[in-house]
Amino acid sequence: MDVEKIRSQIPVLEHTAYLNTGWSGPPPRRVAEAMKHRIDEELEKGPIMAEVLEAGREIQAQAREAAARVFNATVDEVLVTRNTTEGINIVLSGLDWQQGDEIVICDMEHGSVIAPSQLVGQRYGVNVKVADITATDSSEAILTKIEAAITPKTRMVFVSHILYATGRRMPAEELRALTKGKGILLMLDGAQTGGHIELDMARSGFDFYSIPGQKWLLGYEGSGALFIKREHLERVHPAHTGGRGIARPADAHNFQPVADTMEKFLGGSVSVPVQAAFLEATKFIEEVGIGNIEQRNLDLAESAKAKLSEIPGVTVTSPLERRDSSGLVSFAVDGQDPVSVVERLWANHRLVVRQVGYPAATRASIHFFNTEEEIDLLVGGVRELV
Repeated sequence: MDVEKIRSQIPVLEHTAYLNTGWSGPPPRRVAEAMKHRIDEELEKGPIMAEVLEAGREIQAQAREAAARVFNATVDEVLVTRNTTEGINIVLSGLDWQQGDEIVICDMEHGSVIAPSQLVGQRYGVNVKVADITATDSSEAILTKIEAAITPKTRMVFVSHILYATGRRMPAEELRALTKGKGILLMLDGAQTGGHIELDMARSGFDFYSIPGQKWLLGYEGSGALFIKREHLERVHPAHTGGRGIARPADAHNFQPVADTMEKFLGGSVSVPVQAAFLEATKFIEEVGIGNIEQRNLDLAESAKAKLSEIPGVTVTSPLERRDSSGLVSFAVDGQDPVSVVERLWANHRLVVRQVGYPAATRASIHFFNTEEEIDLLVGGVRELV
């Protein structure tokens, strides 16, 4: 992996130590250029000219194929969306919930898991059960706690694949084995996975999985992708629709939705420039290789955790074992508010991190373009604060 060549394509790295990809990744120049090229094409030729429309359809088709490659799924199981949360809501709003059904989540979740689950609970009388886990729980302990929350009424377990506050990699495949054996659906929020770790829907057997385009994939906001296992397409109904979701447009007043394909979730027009950027971003990631990226992320994160752990008064809240880890490294500084730590690291070193809650900590998001020198800058900056 030629890290310097990669870094030369990401302009922000010329003046900033960017350790916040888990919020939003810094786009490579070629990704921005792909977006701009499509905008210019619409500007100069007109957005509804035949050749522009055809080029747009081709971009959308290629973006969908690219999303399928990210998931290692078939194209007919994948939809390009606007973000992780949209994909989550397509699934939750489309299932035929019954009063008394149960969804199991955990208490360290992001709002994109909590809020849609609670909305389903309020709307349909579904009971949202919360498994209480801690930052120090092992994968085995997490599985035990989630299993303890399951009852005969449980229809879905819904968790993040990587927890945003600690970077813990949840035992997703073990959860799949647990839920499959009980006839329970498993949905994973992949807000911190696409472009970060290798995904394999064909092998894993997950039921539903949603990712963003603007984080670890290094695309732009307004892009994401949803995977629905083929056998579940019939049971997920479109909660919103439009002209693109009509099976027979010439007979729209006798409305029938598009047959059980991902196209039935298309409610209207999309931003082709954003999808052009998404497509180019996936190519950028593919050229480096997701396996290479994942291992480099883990190597750098391991280094950061080891060095931060040596500083008196600093507690690493992320898992230390490699199998449980990701490129997210969270740490707490005794007696210092995480917001203050974030602000001072920026003011002193132009180093971008963010604060997280539960447990309260400062989080560094380490991606393959980051360097050991930037890890040392982070560690040195934290040591100064202590």
